[in-house]
Amino acid sequence: MGSGFISTNFSYPLKDPRWVLKLTIGSLLILASMAIPLIPLFFVAGFCLRIMQRVIHGDGQPHLPEWEDWEWLFKQGFRLSEAGLVYAMPGLILFIVGYIMVFFPLLGMSLSSMTSSGLQPLSPDASILLNKGVIVLGVATCLTLAGAFLSAPAAMHMVAKDDVKAIFRIREWWPALQHAPGQFIGAFVLITLAAILLMILVTALTASVILCLPATILFCAGSMVLSLIASALFASAYRKGMSHPSSN
Repeated sequence: MGSGFISTNFSYPLKDPRWVLKLTIGSLLILASMAIPLIPLFFVAGFCLRIMQRVIHGDGQPHLPEWEDWEWLFKQGFRLSEAGLVYAMPGLILFIVGYIMVFFPLLGMSLSSMTSSGLQPLSPDASILLNKGVIVLGVATCLTLAGAFLSAPAAMHMVAKDDVKAIFRIREWWPALQHAPGQFIGAFVLITLAAILLMILVTALTASVILCLPATILFCAGSMVLSLIASALFASAYRKGMSHPSSN
């Protein structure tokens, strides 16, 4: 993944003459999702889908679209979210199972400490359940990361074919990953590390009540920018992979 590939897809949001307004609208939608779960995020996903379409079907250069045709944004954003959820589902299910396995032994230990003079140790069965729960959570983390990675080329193929079922046609989108592995892996690593850094900064700021508002603004704006960059990076990777002669 060359420096030009990175710089183009990282800097394009700021080249639009109305980038402040467009990013503000997206950030406000992310803020609204804290009060109204999911629904505002479908509009953001639809906005990102327009960027992917431009890169995949257009001239390959990412540009910020306009916030218009909100019904289309919602419907297409919902479809794009479905694509990501399919591959993340196994990991999410295991997360729930692992959380339950860890939660109940710790809850039992807490309740027992409330009815006795001190903290009581876990019973052998509870300890085994807790240990297994930690292992399940570890496996769930790996599955979630793998699912998130595979959902990228699958979602790009859905956008390219304008068909939700295209995410299941692995033989069709696999060449994109096969012929541009560096672009997909590099994009995934960069976005993941940037997201982790963003969460660390937000968490550090929220430690102070005074900085809660700046932390919220940073989270919403940062999440919007990362969504735009990820859309361009993965769409560019898909375009490069599918343009390989053996992919046709």
